[in-house]
Amino acid sequence: MRFSDLVHLCRQNLFRRKSRTILTVLGVVVGCCSIVTMVSLGSGIDEQNKQMLTSMGDLTIITVTGTNSTGGMQAAGPMGMADGSGTATARLDDKAVKDFRSLQYVAAATGHITYPSARLTAGPANRYTSDAGSIEAIDMAQFDAMGYKLVSGHKPERQGEVLAGQYTAYDFMDSLRPEGDNYRVAPMNVAESCTAEERTNGCRDKSDVQDPFFNILTTKITVAAAPSDDSGSTSSSFTATTTETASASGSGAQIQVSGLLKEDYGKGQATSSGLLMDIATLKDLVAKIQPGAVTSSLAFDSALVRVQDIDHVADVESQIRSMGFTTSSSRDMLDSLKEQTRSIQLILGGIGAVALVVAAIGIANTMVMSVTERVREIGIMKALGCTVHDIRAMFLVEAGAIGVIGGVIGCLVSALISLVINLIRYGGVSAEHLQWAILGNRTADEAARVSVIPWWLYVFAIAFATLISLISGFGPANKAVRVPALDAIKSNQ
Repeated sequence: MRFSDLVHLCRQNLFRRKSRTILTVLGVVVGCCSIVTMVSLGSGIDEQNKQMLTSMGDLTIITVTGTNSTGGMQAAGPMGMADGSGTATARLDDKAVKDFRSLQYVAAATGHITYPSARLTAGPANRYTSDAGSIEAIDMAQFDAMGYKLVSGHKPERQGEVLAGQYTAYDFMDSLRPEGDNYRVAPMNVAESCTAEERTNGCRDKSDVQDPFFNILTTKITVAAAPSDDSGSTSSSFTATTTETASASGSGAQIQVSGLLKEDYGKGQATSSGLLMDIATLKDLVAKIQPGAVTSSLAFDSALVRVQDIDHVADVESQIRSMGFTTSSSRDMLDSLKEQTRSIQLILGGIGAVALVVAAIGIANTMVMSVTERVREIGIMKALGCTVHDIRAMFLVEAGAIGVIGGVIGCLVSALISLVINLIRYGGVSAEHLQWAILGNRTADEAARVSVIPWWLYVFAIAFATLISLISGFGPANKAVRVPALDAIKSNQ
């Protein structure tokens, strides 16, 4: 019997009992739809977790520390997350950074120095002051390759030009205004709206956001060393030749901000609140504001290494640790979240699979009834020379067809359900929301979808539904081939 003959008989037999076939297929649709929808919710959680980490910083950045690291802001890793991967035994210097750049999968690498405490002033008579901003330095030649972005302005082009964090201007307070009115609320970490009770507890919403006191791109900033603490030492990590020279700081040095950095905690606090400059510029600045400081022997707090793809972060970290350095990155948190998501997907998928198992019982029942009703037909086929293989194949094709049809329809229904869920999440139907619901919103801050169906899930669902159907039909098919030909012909069924 040819395959085309099997398909013809399959279509004929399935349409012979339309109501029963439709109900059986419907059971497979429900089961398949349950699996796809449940797993898609788990995939949505995974996308939300990844989007959350991405909003906090570049996931391809590795922070490297050595034996000479001074424990600056980045020594604990991006966003302060250290993974404790090893103990540093090698010195972090220019040669080490050059070696990092030569590693496979590394896109860029730069040394990183932090001047953690400086006093910044701006405006007429230094009216606006800030003691919160940190000053960080990198190799500006690696700026683009490291993935730094600007929201306005341009990279430093002349001596004395630096970059400011996206919200650095909001760190400045107006010394002439009364307390409580001497600062501006930055447009970050604010709520959509606050109730009166929440406001009494310090809540701030978008209505509180105001422009900073001055335009940081057009106003020169004076940088001075931070005042000494009670012990008489400065909070700077730089070594001065004597206590007198350390405390006898210069009057300050003026700098000009040429551009605003896009916030990215993976690359340091300065991208949000602080100043970023070239290492040579920092050395020159320290020499002016802290006369006598030993700037020629400055050591890197850390090094920032950018990997070409997040999938290679673990490989690069392993290579760097083998060189004697300590590394930290967002990979450990991402891996932990992925492990949790996989567990959730297995649980949700298992719940959906129960519905498909129930559908399999319906398929088995349908096939058993079909065999019982077609005993005489089976006997005639055997008398005409059909082999046992042909008869078994006929019933298996019917069972498989139910699985394929149910699986395809189930996937289409699942896609529609996923679309509706995501449209509700984005606030309604529109051309833009349709694009976000299908492809994801890659431009807005809240880009994650609730339901995500990868292509392989459709393939798996159809294949699984077909397999379950074939398994369910195997028993009735074997029952059909065991029917004696003469008894079957005599049967009235």
